[in-house]
Amino acid sequence: MAAALILTRYAIAKDEPCDEDGNTCKNGATCIKVKQKAKTQNLCICKPQFTGWDCSVPLDFCKTHCKSYRKDISCQQALCNQGTCVNSQEYPYYTCNCGPFFSGQNCEMEYNPCSQQATNPCDHGTCLFIRGTNQVICQCHTGWTANLNQQIMKLTWNGTDIFVSPPCTEPVKRGITGAAPILTPKTKAVWYVIFILSLALLLWRLAAVIHAAIAKITNNTQ
Repeated sequence: MAAALILTRYAIAKDEPCDEDGNTCKNGATCIKVKQKAKTQNLCICKPQFTGWDCSVPLDFCKTHCKSYRKDISCQQALCNQGTCVNSQEYPYYTCNCGPFFSGQNCEMEYNPCSQQATNPCDHGTCLFIRGTNQVICQCHTGWTANLNQQIMKLTWNGTDIFVSPPCTEPVKRGITGAAPILTPKTKAVWYVIFILSLALLLWRLAAVIHAAIAKITNNTQ
């Protein structure tokens, strides 16, 4: 864009190469010869990652292509979602070092044992990853629990040690035999309906028996 604005002020001198003695373009810039009125001079067309009249000033894309929204987070951290921004020679001329727990061009995707079901170490439980302490907490689903004899496990994730609470591998046992079923909210609702219907049927039968008994007593007294 800057080069286009500059060229509108000059006319390109066709078939006239840049003067080698006066060619000061650096960092692989393209040198063209331009003419303004009767005067000709060399002009440097910089590659995207450089600027300046001789293209000697590198552009810091980690600073010019981001904006800090919090005082405690730098511009580079904001661009890479608090990862580390590094300038690059290839488009988009910066890369993000996301660390072990994020991925994506701007570290926008979480990458930990809890981010995908395939890597969930909790089995029958909800996986919660605690950043900062590198801990995985397993919250067991209804009807499941952790083995009380199992200790915290240490796993290596993307070159970093993480600590996982015991997974939810043991079914909850209730009743004298330990075989009583575990009722989920849905099955509880079904059993409540069955209980109410059974109670209504029992009361109806009881009322019928009482009515028949009263009728028999009345007939005997007549």
